[in-house]
Amino acid sequence: MWRGVYTLRFRLAAMNLLVFGLITVAQTIVLLPIREKAVRRDFDEWLKDIAQDIVDEIARSTSGPASSRQEQPRPRLGQFHFPGFYFQLLSPDGQVLERSRSLKGLTLPMSQNAAFLARRDKFALETLSGGVAYKLLEPEDEPLRLLTCYQVPSTQSPFYLQIGVSQGRVNETVSGFYRIFLVQIPLALLLVGLGSWIMARRSLTPIGRVAREARELTVTNFDRRIPLPPGKDEVSEMVVTINSMLDRLQASFRAHERFIADAAHELKTPVAVLLGEAQVLDRQARSPEEYDRFVAGVESEMRHLSQILDSLLILARANAGFPVSLATPVSLNDVVTEAVARCITQANQREVRLVPRLWLPGPEEPELIIKGDEDLLCSLVVNLIHNAIRNSPAGGTVETELNLAGGQIRIAVRDRGPGVPEEYVDRIFDEFFRIPGRASTSGRVGLGLAIAKSIAQFHGGSISVANSPGGGCVLIVRLPLGTSDENALI
Repeated sequence: MWRGVYTLRFRLAAMNLLVFGLITVAQTIVLLPIREKAVRRDFDEWLKDIAQDIVDEIARSTSGPASSRQEQPRPRLGQFHFPGFYFQLLSPDGQVLERSRSLKGLTLPMSQNAAFLARRDKFALETLSGGVAYKLLEPEDEPLRLLTCYQVPSTQSPFYLQIGVSQGRVNETVSGFYRIFLVQIPLALLLVGLGSWIMARRSLTPIGRVAREARELTVTNFDRRIPLPPGKDEVSEMVVTINSMLDRLQASFRAHERFIADAAHELKTPVAVLLGEAQVLDRQARSPEEYDRFVAGVESEMRHLSQILDSLLILARANAGFPVSLATPVSLNDVVTEAVARCITQANQREVRLVPRLWLPGPEEPELIIKGDEDLLCSLVVNLIHNAIRNSPAGGTVETELNLAGGQIRIAVRDRGPGVPEEYVDRIFDEFFRIPGRASTSGRVGLGLAIAKSIAQFHGGSISVANSPGGGCVLIVRLPLGTSDENALI
């Protein structure tokens, strides 16, 4: 029952209803008093207009030459006797000169404040409850609006005119305004709430469709994508973002699958060799020389297996984003020298000559020393040289050059092999990638360049490949000079 309260649709509808309700209530609080004041002001102006008409008519009815200067005509109400109205004329001293029949012999009161205001501003207005109002009006609880007007005509004696009328109609009109608002506000809130609920449902329907499509995605249909809704609203932008994320996840998932399959194949090869040699050795007695060869083969395969595991560990750490502490100053001349020394045995077996070209700084040039991990940097250069040796023909040369170019350290390894086809230049640093149609002379599936790329990135650098104009290719590593600990972290 309460689950719908926590839905986004309910919250949107409730928020819209709350905002509309607050605005409506605020408008009611502000507008109703203004409207009530305007109605009461119009009512008072209407009374003033009636009083002015009566005063003008009294002046006309008694106009003419006076019989003597000592005697002035007395003001008379004449025909002003309307149902619901109460008229009264008073002398300046408060004596009743005339009253309408509707007063039933009663006298309208005149306070000192009303007399003072009437003399000063011509009109004085007040509301009476009880007293005369109690006796005159039905129902008894209605107030009486009383206007007092003071006139000093030129041909008559000064007088006060008082007009009283029930304020019930005005109060009923004002009450009607309040009743209308009290009915309209709940009705408006109901309509707005219903409309907000429907609009929120229509607005969130595409999101619900996206959620259902996303729930149906599994490993078996990972290539499926969410259909793009029409228009270019926020939902469309969200679908595009989700589909882009699914593309990246699919690529990562497929790469993970390939990595596991290739790693299993790479680990299986040395294990199968060891198992096969052990089974052959176990079938019959062997000479000491054959046992020695077996032990040497076991040692070689175990070294191969250890290298594979080290390579996989480096790649796993790179893919997982583990930080590597690179706080030790490392001389890259020493790194290149050590890497070439480690590759001499393989180069001699392939009849390939290694030519290192170290950095010899001038008087104003810096030593190529960076903060990094010496073993990792050495593995980077070793992997590049091993790759060059495997792709070099017998009698070829592999050059390893270290220099400073454009404010960056540059390590270039050149071979004289067949080069890299242009369509595979961007893929040779992928894990386990091998150029199609090119046989592997070592039986390995290629982790070296992927490891070299990871190590270069560890140190804030980059790696690239280019084909040489004279044949072969060159692998280039660029490292920032003076790499700090912060820049070197992944």
